[in-house]
Amino acid sequence: MIPPALDLTVLERAARQPDRALYVFDDPGRPVTTGEFADLAGRAAAVLAAQGVGRGDRIAVWAENGLAWLVLLAAAAWRGAALTTLHPGLTGPELTSALARARPRRLFAAERVRDRPGPPTVTEALAGLPPGERPDGWHVLGADLGAAALAGLPGWDDPVPPPVGDPDAACNIQFTSGSTGPAKMVSLSAANLLTNAAWTAEAARLRPDDRIASPLPLAHAAGLGSGAMLALVTGALWVSTRRFRTEPVLDQIERHACTVVQAVPTMASMLCDRVEQDPGRWNLSSLRVGFLGGATCAPALVTRTRRALDLERVAVVYGQTEAGPTISLDPGDGTCGAPGSTVGRVLPALEATVVDPATRTPLPAGQVGELLVRGESVTRGYADDPFTTAAAITSDGWLRTGDLGALTGEKVLTLAGRIKELIIRGGENVHPAEVEAVLADDPAVARVCVLGVPSPRWGEEVAALVVTVPGGRCDVDRLTRTATQRLARHKVPTLIRTVADLPLLPSGKVDRRAARDLLVAPGEER
Repeated sequence: MIPPALDLTVLERAARQPDRALYVFDDPGRPVTTGEFADLAGRAAAVLAAQGVGRGDRIAVWAENGLAWLVLLAAAAWRGAALTTLHPGLTGPELTSALARARPRRLFAAERVRDRPGPPTVTEALAGLPPGERPDGWHVLGADLGAAALAGLPGWDDPVPPPVGDPDAACNIQFTSGSTGPAKMVSLSAANLLTNAAWTAEAARLRPDDRIASPLPLAHAAGLGSGAMLALVTGALWVSTRRFRTEPVLDQIERHACTVVQAVPTMASMLCDRVEQDPGRWNLSSLRVGFLGGATCAPALVTRTRRALDLERVAVVYGQTEAGPTISLDPGDGTCGAPGSTVGRVLPALEATVVDPATRTPLPAGQVGELLVRGESVTRGYADDPFTTAAAITSDGWLRTGDLGALTGEKVLTLAGRIKELIIRGGENVHPAEVEAVLADDPAVARVCVLGVPSPRWGEEVAALVVTVPGGRCDVDRLTRTATQRLARHKVPTLIRTVADLPLLPSGKVDRRAARDLLVAPGEER
C-alpha cells in the first residue's frame, strides 16, 4: 500500500519504478521519471531547509503549470510545510491580498505569468504589505518551470534532509473559487489528497498504463487533487500544459498518445469547437475516456464531447475543494443514469446524507436538500479561520457542502444548484441548474447561466444568459416555448439575454456575481 504521506509516496514510487515516466509538460516536453522527480524533490527540500522552512511553515507559488510547481509541493511536504497556491491570473492588488492572508515564509514566482513579467507584479504586490508581513524572501523560477527552475538557489547542492513523512500535516492550502462569496483558504493534508485521488482513480477505472492529458490548473483543486495526484497513486503519466489553449492540448494528446483527457465543461466545449472546425487534423485515436468536472456538465455537452473526441465513455466528476476534492463520479457506463443526468455515485469510502437546509433534519431518498459528506479526504478546516470552519464542518466531521441535491438509495447524486444560488420567485423555489439543463438542450446553445434578478412584484424573476455555438443564433421565442413545455410556470425565464461569453473564475466555474452585471448590458431579451 502506498503510504499516505506525500514525501514517502514519492520515494516509494521512485524505489519501486525509478524509470517510469511520471509527469510531462509542454516545455521542455520530455517526461520526468519517478526517480528524477524524487531527486528534484529532495534537492528542493534542501533549498527550503537552507531558507529555514520547516514544520508548520508555508511557502507560496505564483506560477502557471510546470514541473517546478509539483517539485515544490513535494519539497514542502518533505519539510512538514504547506504550499499555498496563488492563481496565476491574480493582479498585483489581488496578489497583495492573497499574500497578506496566506503569510508564506517564502514566495516562488515564475519569470513570466500569463504572458506578463512576473517580478514587477511581485514587487508591486510586496510593496503593498507592511514590512513585518512580507515573506522572508522570494525567488524567481527558471523560465521553463522545468527541472532546472530551482537549480542554483542556496541549498540546492546541500545534503538532502530526511523526509518528515507526516500524512496529516497541512500539505496544500487552496483558495476556493469564491463563485458566490469571498474565497476561503482550504487546508488539505497529504492524506486528504492522496486518499481522494486513489478513490477517484478507482471509481473512474483509470489504469497504470493510462496517459492523462490535463490542462487543468494546478492552482485549482481539480488540477492538483483530481489531476496530478492521480499519477502518483496509479503510476499513470500525467501530461499538462502551462495554461489551457486548445491547439497545444490537442497536440499533446497526439504526441503522447494520451488515453484520458481531463477538462472543465468550458474547456471541453472549446476542444470540441476546434476539432469540429478542422476535422482530421489531429489523430486522437488513442483517447478512450473523457473526464469532465469543476462545473455543471449538461447532457448535451457530455454527448458532444464523446462524439467529437471519439471517446468510449465520458466520466462526470463532482467535488469541492474541501472534500479533497472528488465527492461523486459517474464513470459513463450507464450505471448512474443517462449521460449528464446525474453527477454519479458518491465515492464508496465517503459518507453522504441530504438534510433540510433550515432544520438539518435528514431527508428521505429522492428529496432535494443540502448535501453533507464525511470521510478521510475531507479537510479539517479553513486556515486561520476557526469561525468559518465551525460554520462549514460539524463537530462530528460532516462537511456542509452548500450544494442542493438528492440521493438515491444507491448513493447516486443529482444536483439542483447552490443554496446561495436558489431563486425564490413569489415564494416558489427555483433551482438554476434545473432551468439551465432545459435551455442547454437547445442545439444553438453552447453555455447557459440562470440567475435571479430583483422584481418589485415577485421578489425575484428568473433570468438567463446564453452563449450560442459557433455560427448559431439564439431563438428566444423557441427557448421560451421549450421552457414553458418542460417547466412549471414560475421556473420559466422572463429575461433571456445572449452574450459573447460567460465570465469565469480561475477554476472554470461561472462567476455569478460578474454574470449579473451582464444582465444590465445591451442585448437580446424577452
